[in-house]
Amino acid sequence: MSAFEEEMEIVKRKPNTIWMTSLADLLALLLAFFVMVFAMSEIKRDTWDDVLDKLGYKLNVQTEETETGLTADKNVELFSEQKAFDLDYLENILSSKLASSSELKDVEIFKSADRLIISFIGDTYFDVGGDNVATELVDATRLLGESLRYVKNRIEIYGHSDPVPMTSTDPDALTNWGLSLARALSVSDILKKSGYSFPIRVYGMADSRFFELQDVQNDEEKYILARRVDIVIREAKGQGR
Repeated sequence: MSAFEEEMEIVKRKPNTIWMTSLADLLALLLAFFVMVFAMSEIKRDTWDDVLDKLGYKLNVQTEETETGLTADKNVELFSEQKAFDLDYLENILSSKLASSSELKDVEIFKSADRLIISFIGDTYFDVGGDNVATELVDATRLLGESLRYVKNRIEIYGHSDPVPMTSTDPDALTNWGLSLARALSVSDILKKSGYSFPIRVYGMADSRFFELQDVQNDEEKYILARRVDIVIREAKGQGR
């Protein structure tokens, strides 16, 4: 057998797959045809909704309308908090209570933006470097608590300290931050015992807000003002447990 005949014999033994090329072309044409038909068709909304419901989804018709540009003024409404008592009203009520009580004579109250601040300031309520709860602090907080127990506003408590670092060699001694937090927790505990029923947020600020007292010329007075606890009453309603 010649070399040509041997080569032809090998070709005859190989499977003929040329038909697959024709089939692939046919499938491509059919796919293009169905894509064209689908693009020209109009989806029936009711039928489409039924399909989505069966798949566990619901078509949100509101998502069809989109807006460009800033929409923060609308988005903020999603996170707006429910308001409680008016702060001006609370300021009048609490100011009258402070003016009529000797235990509250060193407590200051003032309104700032969307908050009402009640400050227990200085040496009357806190010893230098100490977190002991003075009798004056207990009595004053309890008197305020008798009014705040009926308030539905959210309350936050911020403890502050002067910038003088703690010098104790005791490794368990409080730092300025720990000292300010301990003072704030003491006031929070008394308010809760007085009947305020909503959770109270408590913060230890140490001397991080000391720069706000830079306009106070007398250094001694400035350091006294730095040692304080602020009860902050917000416009927002307190959140239940």
